[in-house]
Amino acid sequence: MELFERKIVAAVFGDFKAKSQLPELISKCISGEIKINLDGFISHELPFSEINQAFQLLAEGKALRCLLKL
Repeated sequence: MELFERKIVAAVFGDFKAKSQLPELISKCISGEIKINLDGFISHELPFSEINQAFQLLAEGKALRCLLKL
C-alpha cells in the first residue's frame, strides 16, 4: 500500500532468519550465554485429557499458550 510515496511493508518474525539464526540462538541458550524466560509464554498447564478445555481457553482469548502433559 502506498501512502504519500511511502510503503507499508509487513514482516513475519521481524528480521529474524530462523534457518540461519535459530541454531546459534539455541546454542547460546544451552550454554547460558543468554537467558530467555520461556516459562512466561506458557499461561496454562493441563493434562492431555483436558485438551478440549485448552482449545476453549485459547479460543476465548484466556490463554496465550497451553502446555499439555501426557
